[in-house]
Amino acid sequence: MVISMDPFTFFLVSALLAGLVATSTGGIPILFMRDEFSHRKFDIGNAIAAGIMLASSIFSLLIPGMELGGTVSVSIGFIIGVLFVLLLKDRVHVFYYKLTGETASPALTKALIIFSALTLHNMPEGMSVGVAFASGSLILGVEVAIAIGIQNIPEGFAVAAPLYSSGFSKRKAFSFSVFSGLVEPLNAILVYFIVSLVHGLLPYFFGFCAGAMMFVVINEMIPEAQHGEYFDKSTLAVMAGFLLMLILDTMLG
Repeated sequence: MVISMDPFTFFLVSALLAGLVATSTGGIPILFMRDEFSHRKFDIGNAIAAGIMLASSIFSLLIPGMELGGTVSVSIGFIIGVLFVLLLKDRVHVFYYKLTGETASPALTKALIIFSALTLHNMPEGMSVGVAFASGSLILGVEVAIAIGIQNIPEGFAVAAPLYSSGFSKRKAFSFSVFSGLVEPLNAILVYFIVSLVHGLLPYFFGFCAGAMMFVVINEMIPEAQHGEYFDKSTLAVMAGFLLMLILDTMLG
């Protein structure tokens, strides 16, 4: 089936599976929940996802980017990626309050901030899939798509769960997780065409996506996963995710 599929169609299917389908899958359990969800299980899953994304940023983006265009171009892209997420994250937060003009409850405010942050960081993840496939390496594209798809499953739950606990209906909370996942394939398609037209931008985009993703992992995912009562277990989960992606990278390479 994969062999008979042309490269662009394969890219579209991979982008949809890694982004929209994986994130939506993570939100499905919220539709069947009866009791409070386990924060411990969620945090461990989030920690594993963080380790996977950290390894993916290094082995699937930074190293291939340097092999293509050298350290300077990748470093420039890396710095721009970090600044992009940092600035856009702040602007999204401000824009939400200006748009609604309402004072939300603390629980709802936290839930919406989590939704904004996760939706925002899905942008560089989608870009990463687009860049990987635009490089012409099907193996690299599949590797990045698998890594992002795996970590998107707990992210789908991470979007829906706090919204549900703050008073949203199950269906509405689930719909937010679907929307957050839709951002990825849209960005993947956009960047795929940009890089395909201007191939010299590829190392910069590799660095950009790596910087943006690593910032999100270090600034949001790892701190969110680590709490005092099981700090060590979350740390081990991050390392397990990192090792899993390292093994996957070696097998696919």
